[in-house]
Amino acid sequence: MLEEVQTIVACGAGTVTKRVFPDGRIERCDDVKDVKLYIEKIDEMIDRKINLFKD
Repeated sequence: MLEEVQTIVACGAGTVTKRVFPDGRIERCDDVKDVKLYIEKIDEMIDRKINLFKD
């Protein structure tokens, strides 16, 4: 069985950032796949990642 135990910060179109909390809970934040749309929404993508890592 493969366990997800590592937090991953990913940047770019089609990527997924994953945060693993000490209690084992996992939250994901995916970026849009379309490059043009990603560029248009870059600020939104950054804000979502910032919020994911706020404590």
